[in-house]
Amino acid sequence: MGRSTLVAFVTSVITTVATFALLTVADRRGLLDVLHAGKGAVEVPSISGLSIEQARDLLRSRDLLLTLEDRRPDPAIPAGRIVAQTPLAGSRTPRGIAIQAFISSGASAVVIPTLTGARPDDAIDQLRNRKLVTGHRRDEPSATIAAGLLIGTEPPAGSAVAPDTDVTLVVSSGVAQKPVPKVLGFRLSKAKKALEDAGFKVGTTRTGSSDNYDDDVIIKQEPAAETLAPAASAVNLVVND
Repeated sequence: MGRSTLVAFVTSVITTVATFALLTVADRRGLLDVLHAGKGAVEVPSISGLSIEQARDLLRSRDLLLTLEDRRPDPAIPAGRIVAQTPLAGSRTPRGIAIQAFISSGASAVVIPTLTGARPDDAIDQLRNRKLVTGHRRDEPSATIAAGLLIGTEPPAGSAVAPDTDVTLVVSSGVAQKPVPKVLGFRLSKAKKALEDAGFKVGTTRTGSSDNYDDDVIIKQEPAAETLAPAASAVNLVVND
């Protein structure tokens, strides 16, 4: 091989290597999109953690589309934001291609159990086992649940909530107590109406005698006026004969 031939060969190799290197750099920078098939290729951006609108705007700037797929629970990505995508960020794809996005449904939901009738300590244990927080308690009267036991919770049983949700315990204080109205000196019909309007009912009635009252009016009541008694309980009356 002559000297001129060797020089030509070496020059050709150097030129080929240099050209390949330049083309590789240009391709990585997106300068050769017109040489790719279809409408040209672009690099897929990362849309993880973005809202749907933010992701759509970002992809639109790259001539890419967005399609929404199933929701997936994720403890780190807030509900409604994108948690995964296909193709992956950093890959190259022809323009006009749709990027599939999977939306976070937030942390896996926890269903609040039915705790009516449970002791507060037992209810707290059940809620903590479900990774729920119990820091509040509210007492309410109940005609059906014994004092000291749970009427229910807020949010109510069956609600699907995120872990660490604060659950309020609603505990029975027993049957509501209210003051008995005074009906002394009333005729029986008026006394009955006054008691019923106050949420009580007439119990037993019997006759008695008192010089301090007119005939046919109430001279005694049990429980006495202003005494606290369970709502809807009976008030016994004595009518002056």
